Amino acid sequence: MANRKAAEILDRYNAGTATPEEVALVESWYLRYKTPPSDLNVRDLISEEELGLQRLKEVTVARRRFGRWKTMAAAAILLIGLSWLGIHRYHSVPTNSMGAVIGEKESAILTLADGKRVVLSIDNVGEVLGDEAIQIRQSAEGELTYTITGKVLTGQQLQYNTIETPKSSQYRIVLPDGSVVQLSAQSRLRYPVHFRQDRREVELVGQAYFDIATIGPEKHRTPFHVIAGKQSIEVLGTQFDVCAYEGEQFIETALLEGKVKVRGGENQVVLKPGQLVRQDVKTAKLTVEDVDVSDLQAWKEGYFIFNNDNITDIMRKLSRWYGFEVEFVGNMQDVFFQGNYLRSRDVKYLLKTLELSNNVAFEIIENKGERRVVVKRK
Repeated sequence: MANRKAAEILDRYNAGTATPEEVALVESWYLRYKTPPSDLNVRDLISEEELGLQRLKEVTVARRRFGRWKTMAAAAILLIGLSWLGIHRYHSVPTNSMGAVIGEKESAILTLADGKRVVLSIDNVGEVLGDEAIQIRQSAEGELTYTITGKVLTGQQLQYNTIETPKSSQYRIVLPDGSVVQLSAQSRLRYPVHFRQDRREVELVGQAYFDIATIGPEKHRTPFHVIAGKQSIEVLGTQFDVCAYEGEQFIETALLEGKVKVRGGENQVVLKPGQLVRQDVKTAKLTVEDVDVSDLQAWKEGYFIFNNDNITDIMRKLSRWYGFEVEFVGNMQDVFFQGNYLRSRDVKYLLKTLELSNNVAFEIIENKGERRVVVKRK
């Protein structure tokens, strides 16, 4: 019965006759597998249901062990099988739309040392600025590159550039030392147009993925530091992710490859690959935990990954990307979701998928420039 129901939904999706709720459901399936809907296998969906039940059991045990368990009666798990087995519980959703699909963009605003602002988009590919020492160019793929073309005088005062990403955008930059930084939406990176020989340092607000170039021999490598709010990160390896948005309770640094030393107040830890350190902004306390490395890179690939996240955390992420205000009505402490979603899709489909839990409902308000989503507890 379950096999037949899943197959029927897939057929309607491919024929263009699926309901909006079924469209949202199918998209949650194929995003899980990152494959076209036509390649979905019903047998795989059955296996996914079993996997979802197992992960739900593991999460339950873990939360009880660490004293953080909140009843799952109101929690929503968006793993594929768990959603479609409950398809008979579909209900009406608001017809309001956030407007046109807000796609993933490669754009940013560059502020030069003299205060001049340059909008980086496909309209200004090529040289942004150049002099006898440094050249700044933007590629057609949306990447800003700094190249040292001449001699930088020793002792010369550092000049700083700042790059900012607006909502629904991310941007990739190659720093003068060859290090690569990819900024997520509504993020800001301040960096020198050339680094000192004894120290490399940048400042971050928001989220960024770093792939740091190695400079110098092993015993005398030029250190690289990231200042993110009250957290200081000394790079001892190469690839890591930092999330340090203003107004958030925590600053998070996660390591994919190499080694980093993280300082918060008087505390410090050295991370191994697959570990994340979470710093409480108020107390500076550092907490280390193991994480799924693939999840750390999901936003770079254009996905939201919700791993048993609370609805309040999810809505903050969505509001930064899609550019709307959020209002909560009712207690949301025990409402959790798990699943994947493509960021270039219209947010209304994601909200419809979340509503399948029968725990929350969304009202989308667009009026005279106001963009707001009201989250209501059922």
